[in-house]
Amino acid sequence: MESEYRHKFEELVARYELEPDLRDIYVEGTTDKDLIEWFLKQKGQQDFAVYVIDTVDIPPERLNELELNNNNRDRVIALALDMQRQLSEIPSHLTCIADKDFDWLFQKSYECDILLFTDYSSLEMYLFNEKVLEKFMTLGLGLSNLPVKKILNDLSKVLEELFLIRATNEALGLKMTWLDLGKCCSIRGTAIEFQTESFITKYLNKNSQYSSQQIFIAKLQELKTNTITEQRCKIRGHDFIDVLCWYIKNKLAKSRKIFHDPKNVAVNLLLCVESEELAKEHLFQRLLERLSP
Repeated sequence: MESEYRHKFEELVARYELEPDLRDIYVEGTTDKDLIEWFLKQKGQQDFAVYVIDTVDIPPERLNELELNNNNRDRVIALALDMQRQLSEIPSHLTCIADKDFDWLFQKSYECDILLFTDYSSLEMYLFNEKVLEKFMTLGLGLSNLPVKKILNDLSKVLEELFLIRATNEALGLKMTWLDLGKCCSIRGTAIEFQTESFITKYLNKNSQYSSQQIFIAKLQELKTNTITEQRCKIRGHDFIDVLCWYIKNKLAKSRKIFHDPKNVAVNLLLCVESEELAKEHLFQRLLERLSP
């Protein structure tokens, strides 16, 4: 089966030169697209279009030139940078939205009027709050007796460690395959215990990088000195979903076993988000401003 046609960069340049008033938004994936579309419709916006970056052909060679990785996030960034460079006049409504990811940690920034970033590490982190989780626990899981605030606090301790371990892999350019939490995480009473050293050893062994252990741990400790108070900037969205699934697995009634699947959990968490709450966030405020006449 032939793959879906991807627009060439030159085609998009011509499109926005000829029609600079188009209200087009480019995002990383389908979940981002669905959430942005829903939010804008809730806020009465019309005549806009949201596209996933897979609809655009971003050559790997161009990513290399820009010192970007070959992933959806960096393709969005590449598109924004090249649009700003190539267009004779920047359309005021054209927008690219990318996850902040590790940028705060690596002190990396981009000068680009077209490009907006999530307020936190990723779009999923707008789900990491008491209102969303309490609604999900009560209506989705039937677990209204669990202390949501404590759960978020306990999860964050593990998730921040995982974030820094991922960031260390990124900083060292090891390109290692991720490791499942497995037996490195356990629940003692109501507290979550994460065996960081054991996880790192297994992670390195899995990727035949055990000889890099000292360098890895030294870089990890260095990154830990770069502090930021906002928890949601220090947690990866997919890790949040995966660890939440692990946490609730043994607490669910048989009728709720579909929530063992991270995809089901992610979808149902999205259903618990209120547009009014998103509208308080800086990214969504800026997006509404950019789409204003």
